[in-house]
Amino acid sequence: MTDNTVGQTEAPNILVVDDTPANLQLLSGMLKERRYRIRAAISGDLALQAARNEPPDLILLDIKMPGMDGYEVCRHLKNDEKLRDIPVIFLSSLDEMKDKVKAFNVGGVDYITKPYRFEEVQARVETHLTLKAAREYLKDKNRFLEYTFSRFVSPEVIEAMKQKPIADLLKMERCELTILFADLRGFTSLANELTPEEVQETLNSFLEVMVARVQETGGMMDKFLGDGFMALFGAPFRQADHARRAMNAAVSIQLAHSEWIKKRSAGKLACRPLGIGLAAGETVVGAYGTRNRMEYTALGHVVNLASRLCGAAEAGEILTTPHTREAAQCEAPSGASRCAFSFLPKGKMHFKNIQETVEVISIIPEETSHD
Repeated sequence: MTDNTVGQTEAPNILVVDDTPANLQLLSGMLKERRYRIRAAISGDLALQAARNEPPDLILLDIKMPGMDGYEVCRHLKNDEKLRDIPVIFLSSLDEMKDKVKAFNVGGVDYITKPYRFEEVQARVETHLTLKAAREYLKDKNRFLEYTFSRFVSPEVIEAMKQKPIADLLKMERCELTILFADLRGFTSLANELTPEEVQETLNSFLEVMVARVQETGGMMDKFLGDGFMALFGAPFRQADHARRAMNAAVSIQLAHSEWIKKRSAGKLACRPLGIGLAAGETVVGAYGTRNRMEYTALGHVVNLASRLCGAAEAGEILTTPHTREAAQCEAPSGASRCAFSFLPKGKMHFKNIQETVEVISIIPEETSHD
């Protein structure tokens, strides 16, 4: 994202265009007092050249100039994809309504009649610089959201995120989530027998199915991990039934993956079974990184636990904990999707980097619900 997300750090760059040197000097002097960065052009051709060399934040444009007049300059600006969003304020001694209407029709945002007063010029300049900054902020915010999240959440979630302040989405905070990890069993050794093109085709086909299953249950595909992935439930928007959603997703994923394996096997294409682990609890979630590259993710013990459960899951198995089961057994919201599953005790397990012994249970899909 650009600096517009946190406010401009440099003085606004204003291009003043007038064929009368005295007018240029007067306007430049007025605006420099406000610490704007001022450039001047004495003709339409020079104005366009200056704008193309370094696009300004705003243009003050005279209308009556020899050669190319202000109307034509504005038309050229609006026909240039890189320059069309620069606000143009016309400055002119022409006071007829038809002149003002023509100025707005060619793309001007404002019209100031000469002789002008400093207070009026200053107020209108500040207004349009503020509006431009707001538009750029929204564009940058939407670009950031679409780049960061659009591959991993549904379009409906993206549109809802655009309505929230960006700071609310990026800040790190503690909250209750459910983390889901899934991993293809034995794919690393299989990949050694495949061509690079076959590896790519297999993973793309696998992840296409997985992303759809996560999104349809309201989850966020946090990241791809080679032959596996990590998904979040309860972020970036809070979900009171995040654990149930994650369990529904896990069951749906395994059922869809079974169908994927059947189709791949029938076509003699590479495929491997899937193991899944999920854990619910308090995590730290938000965005971190550099200004040029940020990642939205969850951090903490629950993430590590879900990953270890995934590693312990056998082919086609879903492992979780009693705490996650209890969270999922809370009353689901009206209209929430439900999957039929029961639970099979797996005993206590020791996992790397987790001090306590973990009681593990397996989620079993059924035709009728026993949860």
